Amino acid sequence: MATRIIAIFIILLILANYAFSQIQRPSLTVMKRSSSFILRTKPNKEQKRRLLPNPQDLTKYGRFLEQPRTGIFRLMPDIGCMENVNVIRADALCLNYVPESSYYSFREKEHTIELLADIRLKNGVLISDGILSQGILVNLGEVELDKVEPQSEGLDFLSGFAPNSQGIEAQKQYLQMMRGVKIGRFEYKKAHPIIENSTYALRVVAYRGNIIRSFRGWRFDLLGGDKRIDLTLAFRVIRKDADGSFTLLWKEIERKEAPRLVFPKRKKNRKMK
Repeated sequence: MATRIIAIFIILLILANYAFSQIQRPSLTVMKRSSSFILRTKPNKEQKRRLLPNPQDLTKYGRFLEQPRTGIFRLMPDIGCMENVNVIRADALCLNYVPESSYYSFREKEHTIELLADIRLKNGVLISDGILSQGILVNLGEVELDKVEPQSEGLDFLSGFAPNSQGIEAQKQYLQMMRGVKIGRFEYKKAHPIIENSTYALRVVAYRGNIIRSFRGWRFDLLGGDKRIDLTLAFRVIRKDADGSFTLLWKEIERKEAPRLVFPKRKKNRKMK
């Protein structure tokens, strides 16, 4: 009986290893950035090629993209393939998924992990809720991107918003933006449905600070190497593809030094005499 059980176990192990080897998954890498370690699933060369914008868009907006602090990128829907780096989803959708394709950092001008993203796409909704960041998003309507300026209609609230550096007050502001603030025909909040040919404005206050984590004995700052600034920008959704991805064209409007988030010190318990 014991021999039979061992034989069955070996067969199952071989089958599992074979199935695992058939999964064309990107390699997990620990990326060192400015003395920080971040566990990331990096796209391979073929996946990076799939993330490139349509050549027609690159030609059409070529002169716009020659301007400083502008950019163009594709954003794919988050279908939950990266929710747990310790679990590999082997269904057809996830085998075709491009790592980090649903998250983008305007501050770093690259796709990134969800925690450090300025914008992400989930269930047809654009969301700005990166870690230790205050994101405020507004739909400006069908406005030409090159006409959006700091004084444009709808940007008053973004430019006038004063981020609080005190942890408790900053949290209140965060909750306020989750609920949303409506002024006239504009609504300012953390999430808006993504609409083709619409132009949006976004302010991301990426607070300076430290988030210390540990990985296999290494202590690292999750924010180490990440550009922590206060950035206001505008972007236009210029294309929707059959695979559910969208192409965004963007330009920076204003940048400032981000405040450092301060949390109240914990009071030490006094020993009973």
